[in-house]
This record gives sequence, C-alpha cells and structure tokens, in this order.
Amino acid sequence: MRFLSVLFIGFCTAGTLANSALAQTTAIDPYGPPDPTQELPLDGDALTALFMDRTHRGYYEYEDWETLDPAFTEEMKADGSTVHNRDGIISAGEWRTRNNVVCFTYNDLNGGCFSIYQRGNCYYALSAFTSDLVAISVIDGETPDCEPSIA
Repeated sequence: MRFLSVLFIGFCTAGTLANSALAQTTAIDPYGPPDPTQELPLDGDALTALFMDRTHRGYYEYEDWETLDPAFTEEMKADGSTVHNRDGIISAGEWRTRNNVVCFTYNDLNGGCFSIYQRGNCYYALSAFTSDLVAISVIDGETPDCEPSIA
C-alpha cells in the first residue's frame, strides 16, 4: 500500500511539474522575441503607418540571439522608396506592404519580406518565409524599451 501511495504522489508531482513547465513555455515574454505560433504580426494598415515617412534604426540578428550585428538605419518614404544605411554603405530600394508583411527590394542588397511584431516601442522583423528573427528596430529618435537592448 505504501508503494501505491508513493507512486500516486510521484504521478501528482510529475503532473504538476509538467503543467508548470508547459505554462512557462507558453507565457508571452513582453520584452523577448515574439513567438509566431502564439502571436499575430502587425497587419497591413498598422505596417503602413509604422513605416511610411519614418526612419527606423536597429540591428540585424545572426546565429545567436545575443550576437547583435552592427546598426543600420532605414528610411521609408510615402512614395514607396527606401534608403538603407549600414556601416556608411547606402543602398536605395523600394518597400511595400501586402496583407501582414512588409517587403523590401534593393538594387545592390538582398531584400525580403517580413512579419513585424511589436514589443513596447521595438519592432521584431521575422522572415515571412521561415519565421527566423532577422532584425530588431525602433523608430529613430526613440529610446528602446525592449530586450536585448538596442540603445
């Protein structure tokens, strides 16, 4: 009988721990990277308002969340043109929104389409095709309130 009691307590504890672990993995971190399986990106109207006649500054993310690449600025104009500046290299291109993605094309850079998620005043660009994090930005002139800090 003691064996069954210990076994029952063990199952209850394991179930509680499993539920606790599940709750931790499904909680949304308001300052961390977005989880596209649990959250929706900004929609077309919000994307247009976010990018039209604004300059964003930020970092590209490669390999590891903690390894942030050098800063860039990107100015998007109402006529659909954009100017990208990274390490003093300036590239002209075009931007547009369609449904829930924003797309960029350049003559001399790789472009792409991105789903944009907002955390505070920070914007996380995830590849529209792979959901990989590509960049984190903030509207130029604002102090970021997200992690990792991009100040």
